[in-house]
Formats: sequence, C-alpha cells, structure tokens
Amino acid sequence: MSLENGNTNELYAMLRAELRSELAQHEKLMTVPEGGTLIDHGILPDHLVILNSGTVRVSVPSPKRVASMTTGQQGKVFGMRAAISGDLPEIDVTCIEPCNITVLPCDVFLDLLKSHPEIYVAVAKVLSADLQIADRILRNHPRRTAPVPRFRVPKPV
Repeated sequence: MSLENGNTNELYAMLRAELRSELAQHEKLMTVPEGGTLIDHGILPDHLVILNSGTVRVSVPSPKRVASMTTGQQGKVFGMRAAISGDLPEIDVTCIEPCNITVLPCDVFLDLLKSHPEIYVAVAKVLSADLQIADRILRNHPRRTAPVPRFRVPKPV
C-alpha cells in the first residue's frame, strides 16, 4: 500500500518508516475482478499480495473437501509464508468481489529482509496471524470422517 494514501498493512505497520519507503518504491497497485485468483495453491507466487479493499475467500483445498472463509481485512498480506520458506502455498485466495490490491515482488522483500534481519519480528507476527486464520477455518469445518475405533490394552491378570 502506497504511503502517500496514508494506508498501511499488517506488515508495514510494524516496520520503520525508511523500510516502508524502500518497499513502497517497488509496489504496484492493481484492481482484480470478481473471481480473480490472488494466490493459487501449489504455485509459488513471485510477489506478496496486500489486500487494500474488497473481499476474498481463503480456502484450503484437500482431496475430500475444501475448507474456506471470507475476509475483507484491509491490509492483509498473502503469500508471505511461501516467499520466506520457498514452499508452495497450501491455500487459494480468490476475489469474491472486485479487489484493490498492492503487489510487492518477493525478491525485493527478501533482499530487504536479508539486509535488515530485525524485520523477522514483523514477519513472525504476520505468520502468527495466518495461523490463527487457518485455525478458524479448521474449527469452522468439522471433519466428516467416521470415528476411529479405539483399542484398549487389556489389564494384566
């Protein structure tokens, strides 16, 4: 999110002004239509996606079912775990209405992270928030499997 418009996001809110300014130089603002994919599971993103406005569906696909939730959280950053770890994302993020987003190239972010390791604290907080989202998704979608039979160890005679 450009600093000129006075907005911030969950990552930038925890960074010093000079670091935010450095990242802002590489941002690109976009409008994505309804149905547009921001993050696609199994495909490594080349940029972080910051939701400026609009509503998205975050879903975790699996072979048996898809667990999802919607969010319109302004300033939510998507793609950070994949950028940091190099692992493929396990979520899909899809616009359910037109969304204004900011994209930031992962290589720019990672270069800044390497030169300013104090940013890891902010990254940890963002990733912690992502875990809370995953927890909510899983808690709101109960498992639909048959109960596992329990085995009891016989008591010694």
